[in-house]
Amino acid sequence: MNILLKYLRWQFIDSPKKVLMIIGNYLLFGTDLFSIKESLGSLFSPWRRQTCSYGRGLDIGKIAEAFSSNLIARIIGFIMRLFLIAAFIIYEAACLLVGSIVFLFVLTYPVLAVWGIIYSFKYF
Repeated sequence: MNILLKYLRWQFIDSPKKVLMIIGNYLLFGTDLFSIKESLGSLFSPWRRQTCSYGRGLDIGKIAEAFSSNLIARIIGFIMRLFLIAAFIIYEAACLLVGSIVFLFVLTYPVLAVWGIIYSFKYF
């Protein structure tokens, strides 16, 4: 195979494939880093499983105290998981943005290099 054809294959087929694979790895890493499946599955669970027992009997004060405490723990858990999900979305968007820029740079680099060489001869 001609060296020029090998270069063109590497530049326009192999390198973009590798860049897309790396971007995909970063996106998969984000799902593990932010535990997105677990966060979505336990969105309304109490924060750190801190709950109060309702106890036995019909003590309205104790039931109201346990209910309000459990409700606050669930609200805090919901808010914390929402922040985690928002951080995940920001991370994924940043990875896609940076990955797209790198991918476009990999594709256009040969054209930019040739243009730069030609443009530099203009000022000699």
